[in-house]
Amino acid sequence: MSALRVGVFGAGAIGVYVGGRLAAAGADVTLVGRPRVLDPIAAGGVTLEDLEGAERRVAPSVIRCAHDASSLRDCDVVLITTKAGGTREAASAVAASTPSHVPVVSLQNGIDGPRTLRDVLGARRGYGGMISYNVVFRGSTALRRATSGPIVIERMHPTDELFTRGAVERLVLALRAADLETIETREIERVLWSKMLFNLNNALNALSGLPLRTQLRDRGYRRLMATMMAEGLAVMRGKGLRPLRFGMLYPPLAARVLPLPDFVFERAAAAMLRIDPEARSSMADDLAQRRPTEIDALNGAVVRVGREVGVPTPLNEKVVAAIRAAERASAGSPRLSPADIAADASEATA
Repeated sequence: MSALRVGVFGAGAIGVYVGGRLAAAGADVTLVGRPRVLDPIAAGGVTLEDLEGAERRVAPSVIRCAHDASSLRDCDVVLITTKAGGTREAASAVAASTPSHVPVVSLQNGIDGPRTLRDVLGARRGYGGMISYNVVFRGSTALRRATSGPIVIERMHPTDELFTRGAVERLVLALRAADLETIETREIERVLWSKMLFNLNNALNALSGLPLRTQLRDRGYRRLMATMMAEGLAVMRGKGLRPLRFGMLYPPLAARVLPLPDFVFERAAAAMLRIDPEARSSMADDLAQRRPTEIDALNGAVVRVGREVGVPTPLNEKVVAAIRAAERASAGSPRLSPADIAADASEATA
C-alpha cells in the first residue's frame, strides 16, 4: 500500500509536530501555513523532541511545506490545526481545494470544531479530534512536546462511506506507527468538553505571566482553576453530558485535587506537573505576541453554553473579561495575582 498522504492546514506548533512525526514514520505529509513558520522548516528541516527528551530529526526532503490550500488536492486526509476561531475559514479553503470524499479532522481547542467542519464540508467529511498535550517552539526549526497525554480521533459509524472511513482508520494507524498514542472514540463531544475543562487554565496562565508548572504549584491559582472546572462540569450536566477520562486526567477528580495543600497536591497530581519547566499556555503566547486569543472557544464557550442551559458561570465570566481587557491593552500578560483575578473584573484589569 502506498504511503498515506496527509495534509495539515494551519501548521503551527501542533501541526508541525504531528505532521513531522508522521513524516518521520513514512507518511507523505504536506504542511500548509504561514511563511514565517514554514519557510525555515522548508529550508532546513525540523527537530522534534518528546517529553522524555528523545529527538527526531526530519529532513526538508521528507516533508513538504506550502502556503496555499491548493497544495492539499492529492491528500487522502486533512488535519485542521488552526486556532479555533479560524475553523470555518479553514474548512472553506480545504473544501475548495480537495475532492469531496477526503475526510477532514479537527485537531483544535474547544468544542465547536467538528460541528463547524460538518456545517461546511458535510456530515460525512468532518471528524472531531483532540490532542491532549502542548507543543512549544524552541527556535524556528525545533519543537518540544511540553506536556503528556494521547491524541483522540473520532470513530464514525460503520455504515459511513467506506472510502472516507478507511482514510481515517489509516490515519490512526499512521499516528500509532509514529509512536503517538492515539485512541478512537464515538464520544467525541464528551472528549472535547473534558479536554476543554483543563484548557480553562490557559486563560489563568496567560493572566498570571508565569510558566505553567510554576503557576500550578501556586495553590491560589489552583483554587481558581478548580472553581472554573466546577462551573464547566455543572454546564456539562446541564447539557446532559458526562465527562470522560483521557490519559491520566479526569476532570471531576482534578477539580477535587487542585485545591489541596501544596505538599498533598504535588504527590496526588504528579502527572499534571509533568510539564516542561518553561512551557506556557498557547493563550499566554498569544498575549505575549499581541495576537487574538482563543478565549471565546474556551472559557467563553462555558459562559455561552451556561447561559443556554441556565447554569451560572461567574468566575469564567470574570476571566473572559480580564483576557479581553488584556487583548485590548496589547501589552502582554497583565501578571494578575489570584486575588486580582477573583476580584471584580473591572477592578482586576484597571
